[in-house]
Amino acid sequence: MLNPIDASMPVTAYRQRPIPEEPPTAAEATDKAIAKYELDVKNGASPSDLADDRVAIGKAVEVEVQLQILQLPGREKTQREPTVAQLVDQYGKAIIDRHADDPAATRELVQGAIDDYKTTATQWTPEDRGKVDAYIKGAMDRHPGNIQAAFEELRDLRWTPGHFYDTNLAIGADYLRARWETEKSNNIVGGIMVDVYLDKKQNNQIPQNGPGPVSPYSELQKEYMHKGVEDQWNTLNWFEKSFLSDNSVTISGLARAAFENDVS
Repeated sequence: MLNPIDASMPVTAYRQRPIPEEPPTAAEATDKAIAKYELDVKNGASPSDLADDRVAIGKAVEVEVQLQILQLPGREKTQREPTVAQLVDQYGKAIIDRHADDPAATRELVQGAIDDYKTTATQWTPEDRGKVDAYIKGAMDRHPGNIQAAFEELRDLRWTPGHFYDTNLAIGADYLRARWETEKSNNIVGGIMVDVYLDKKQNNQIPQNGPGPVSPYSELQKEYMHKGVEDQWNTLNWFEKSFLSDNSVTISGLARAAFENDVS
C-alpha cells in the first residue's frame, strides 16, 4: 500500500535545463576569424599562427559567400546576370564594407580571400560517377515513371547559380535528357541527337542556352548520354520496339529534333 502524499514535505527544486547557444552565423564566423587575426597581429603572434589565421579567414569567407549563392532561387532561361563571379564580388563587398575601419592590410587580406574564392567558384567541379548516379537516382525516385519530370528537376537545379558549375549535375541532366529524347521517338533519333550535340560541343559550337555556362565536353558525359539512350530503349518490350522502329517514327522524330536545340 502506498503512503499518502504529504503536501508539507519539502520539494527539491531543479534548475531549468540551459538552452544551448545558437551557433554563429556565417557572417559572425567570418568577423570572428578576422578579429582573431588582428588580435594576433597586435600581440606579435608567430608567423605560423598568422598563417593559420589567414587560412581560417579564407575558409570563413568562402563559406559565407557560398551559402548566400546556394540560397538563390532558380532563374529564367535567358537571365544571364549576375554571373557567379559578379555574385562573389557582390557578397564579398558586403564583407569588406563591414570592415571598412580595419587596417588596410587586413582589408587586402580579406579581398585576397574573396578573389581566391571567385576563382574556385567559377571552375567546374571534378567528375564523380557516384555523384552523377546519386543525382539521377534521386530525380527518378521522386518522379517514378516520368522521365521528363526527372530531367526537368535536374535542369531546374542546374539553373540555380549555386549549381552553375556542377559538372556531375550537368552530366546527370544530360543522361535524363537523352532518355527523354529516346522516349519521345526511338533509339535511332535519340542516338543521332546525342552524337550531333556532342560533336558540336567538342567544337565549341553549343551556344549558351540557359542562365548558366555550357558544361565542358567529356568522355564521361558521352558515356552517360549514350547510356541514357540505351537504358530507355531497354525499358520497352519487343512489340513497342518494333512499332517505334518504323521509319515514319524516325523521320518525324528527326524533323522535330531539328527545331529543338535546348539540350542542357
